[in-house]
Amino acid sequence: MNKTPTNQEIQNFQPKCLSEEGINVGRSIAVTATGFVLPCCWLDHPDTSEEAKVKTLLDPQLHIDNNDTIEDIIESEAWQKFMNDLVNKPEESADICFKMCCTKGNPHRKQEKL
Repeated sequence: MNKTPTNQEIQNFQPKCLSEEGINVGRSIAVTATGFVLPCCWLDHPDTSEEAKVKTLLDPQLHIDNNDTIEDIIESEAWQKFMNDLVNKPEESADICFKMCCTKGNPHRKQEKL
């Protein structure tokens, strides 16, 4: 189920897998039990893996057995597009990214209390 994010969600969208400069230096990448490298562990869920955006990262060509290094996977076209879309086309990002990486109203995000 792909829901269109609201303008407020887009404004509050701050992917934890990216730094403010849009570089993958935030959260550590995840390696799934089935041998795929993902930008974060939240993408490794049966419901999430059916999303078209996430499916591109689960291509058999990106399986760790089919690559020499993790860098080969991260530098792949599918990975680069996924990460680029987080920065430049957030409205096209996976639903789980908005659920887990919005700065306001997210129960999974540590909130600072004044």
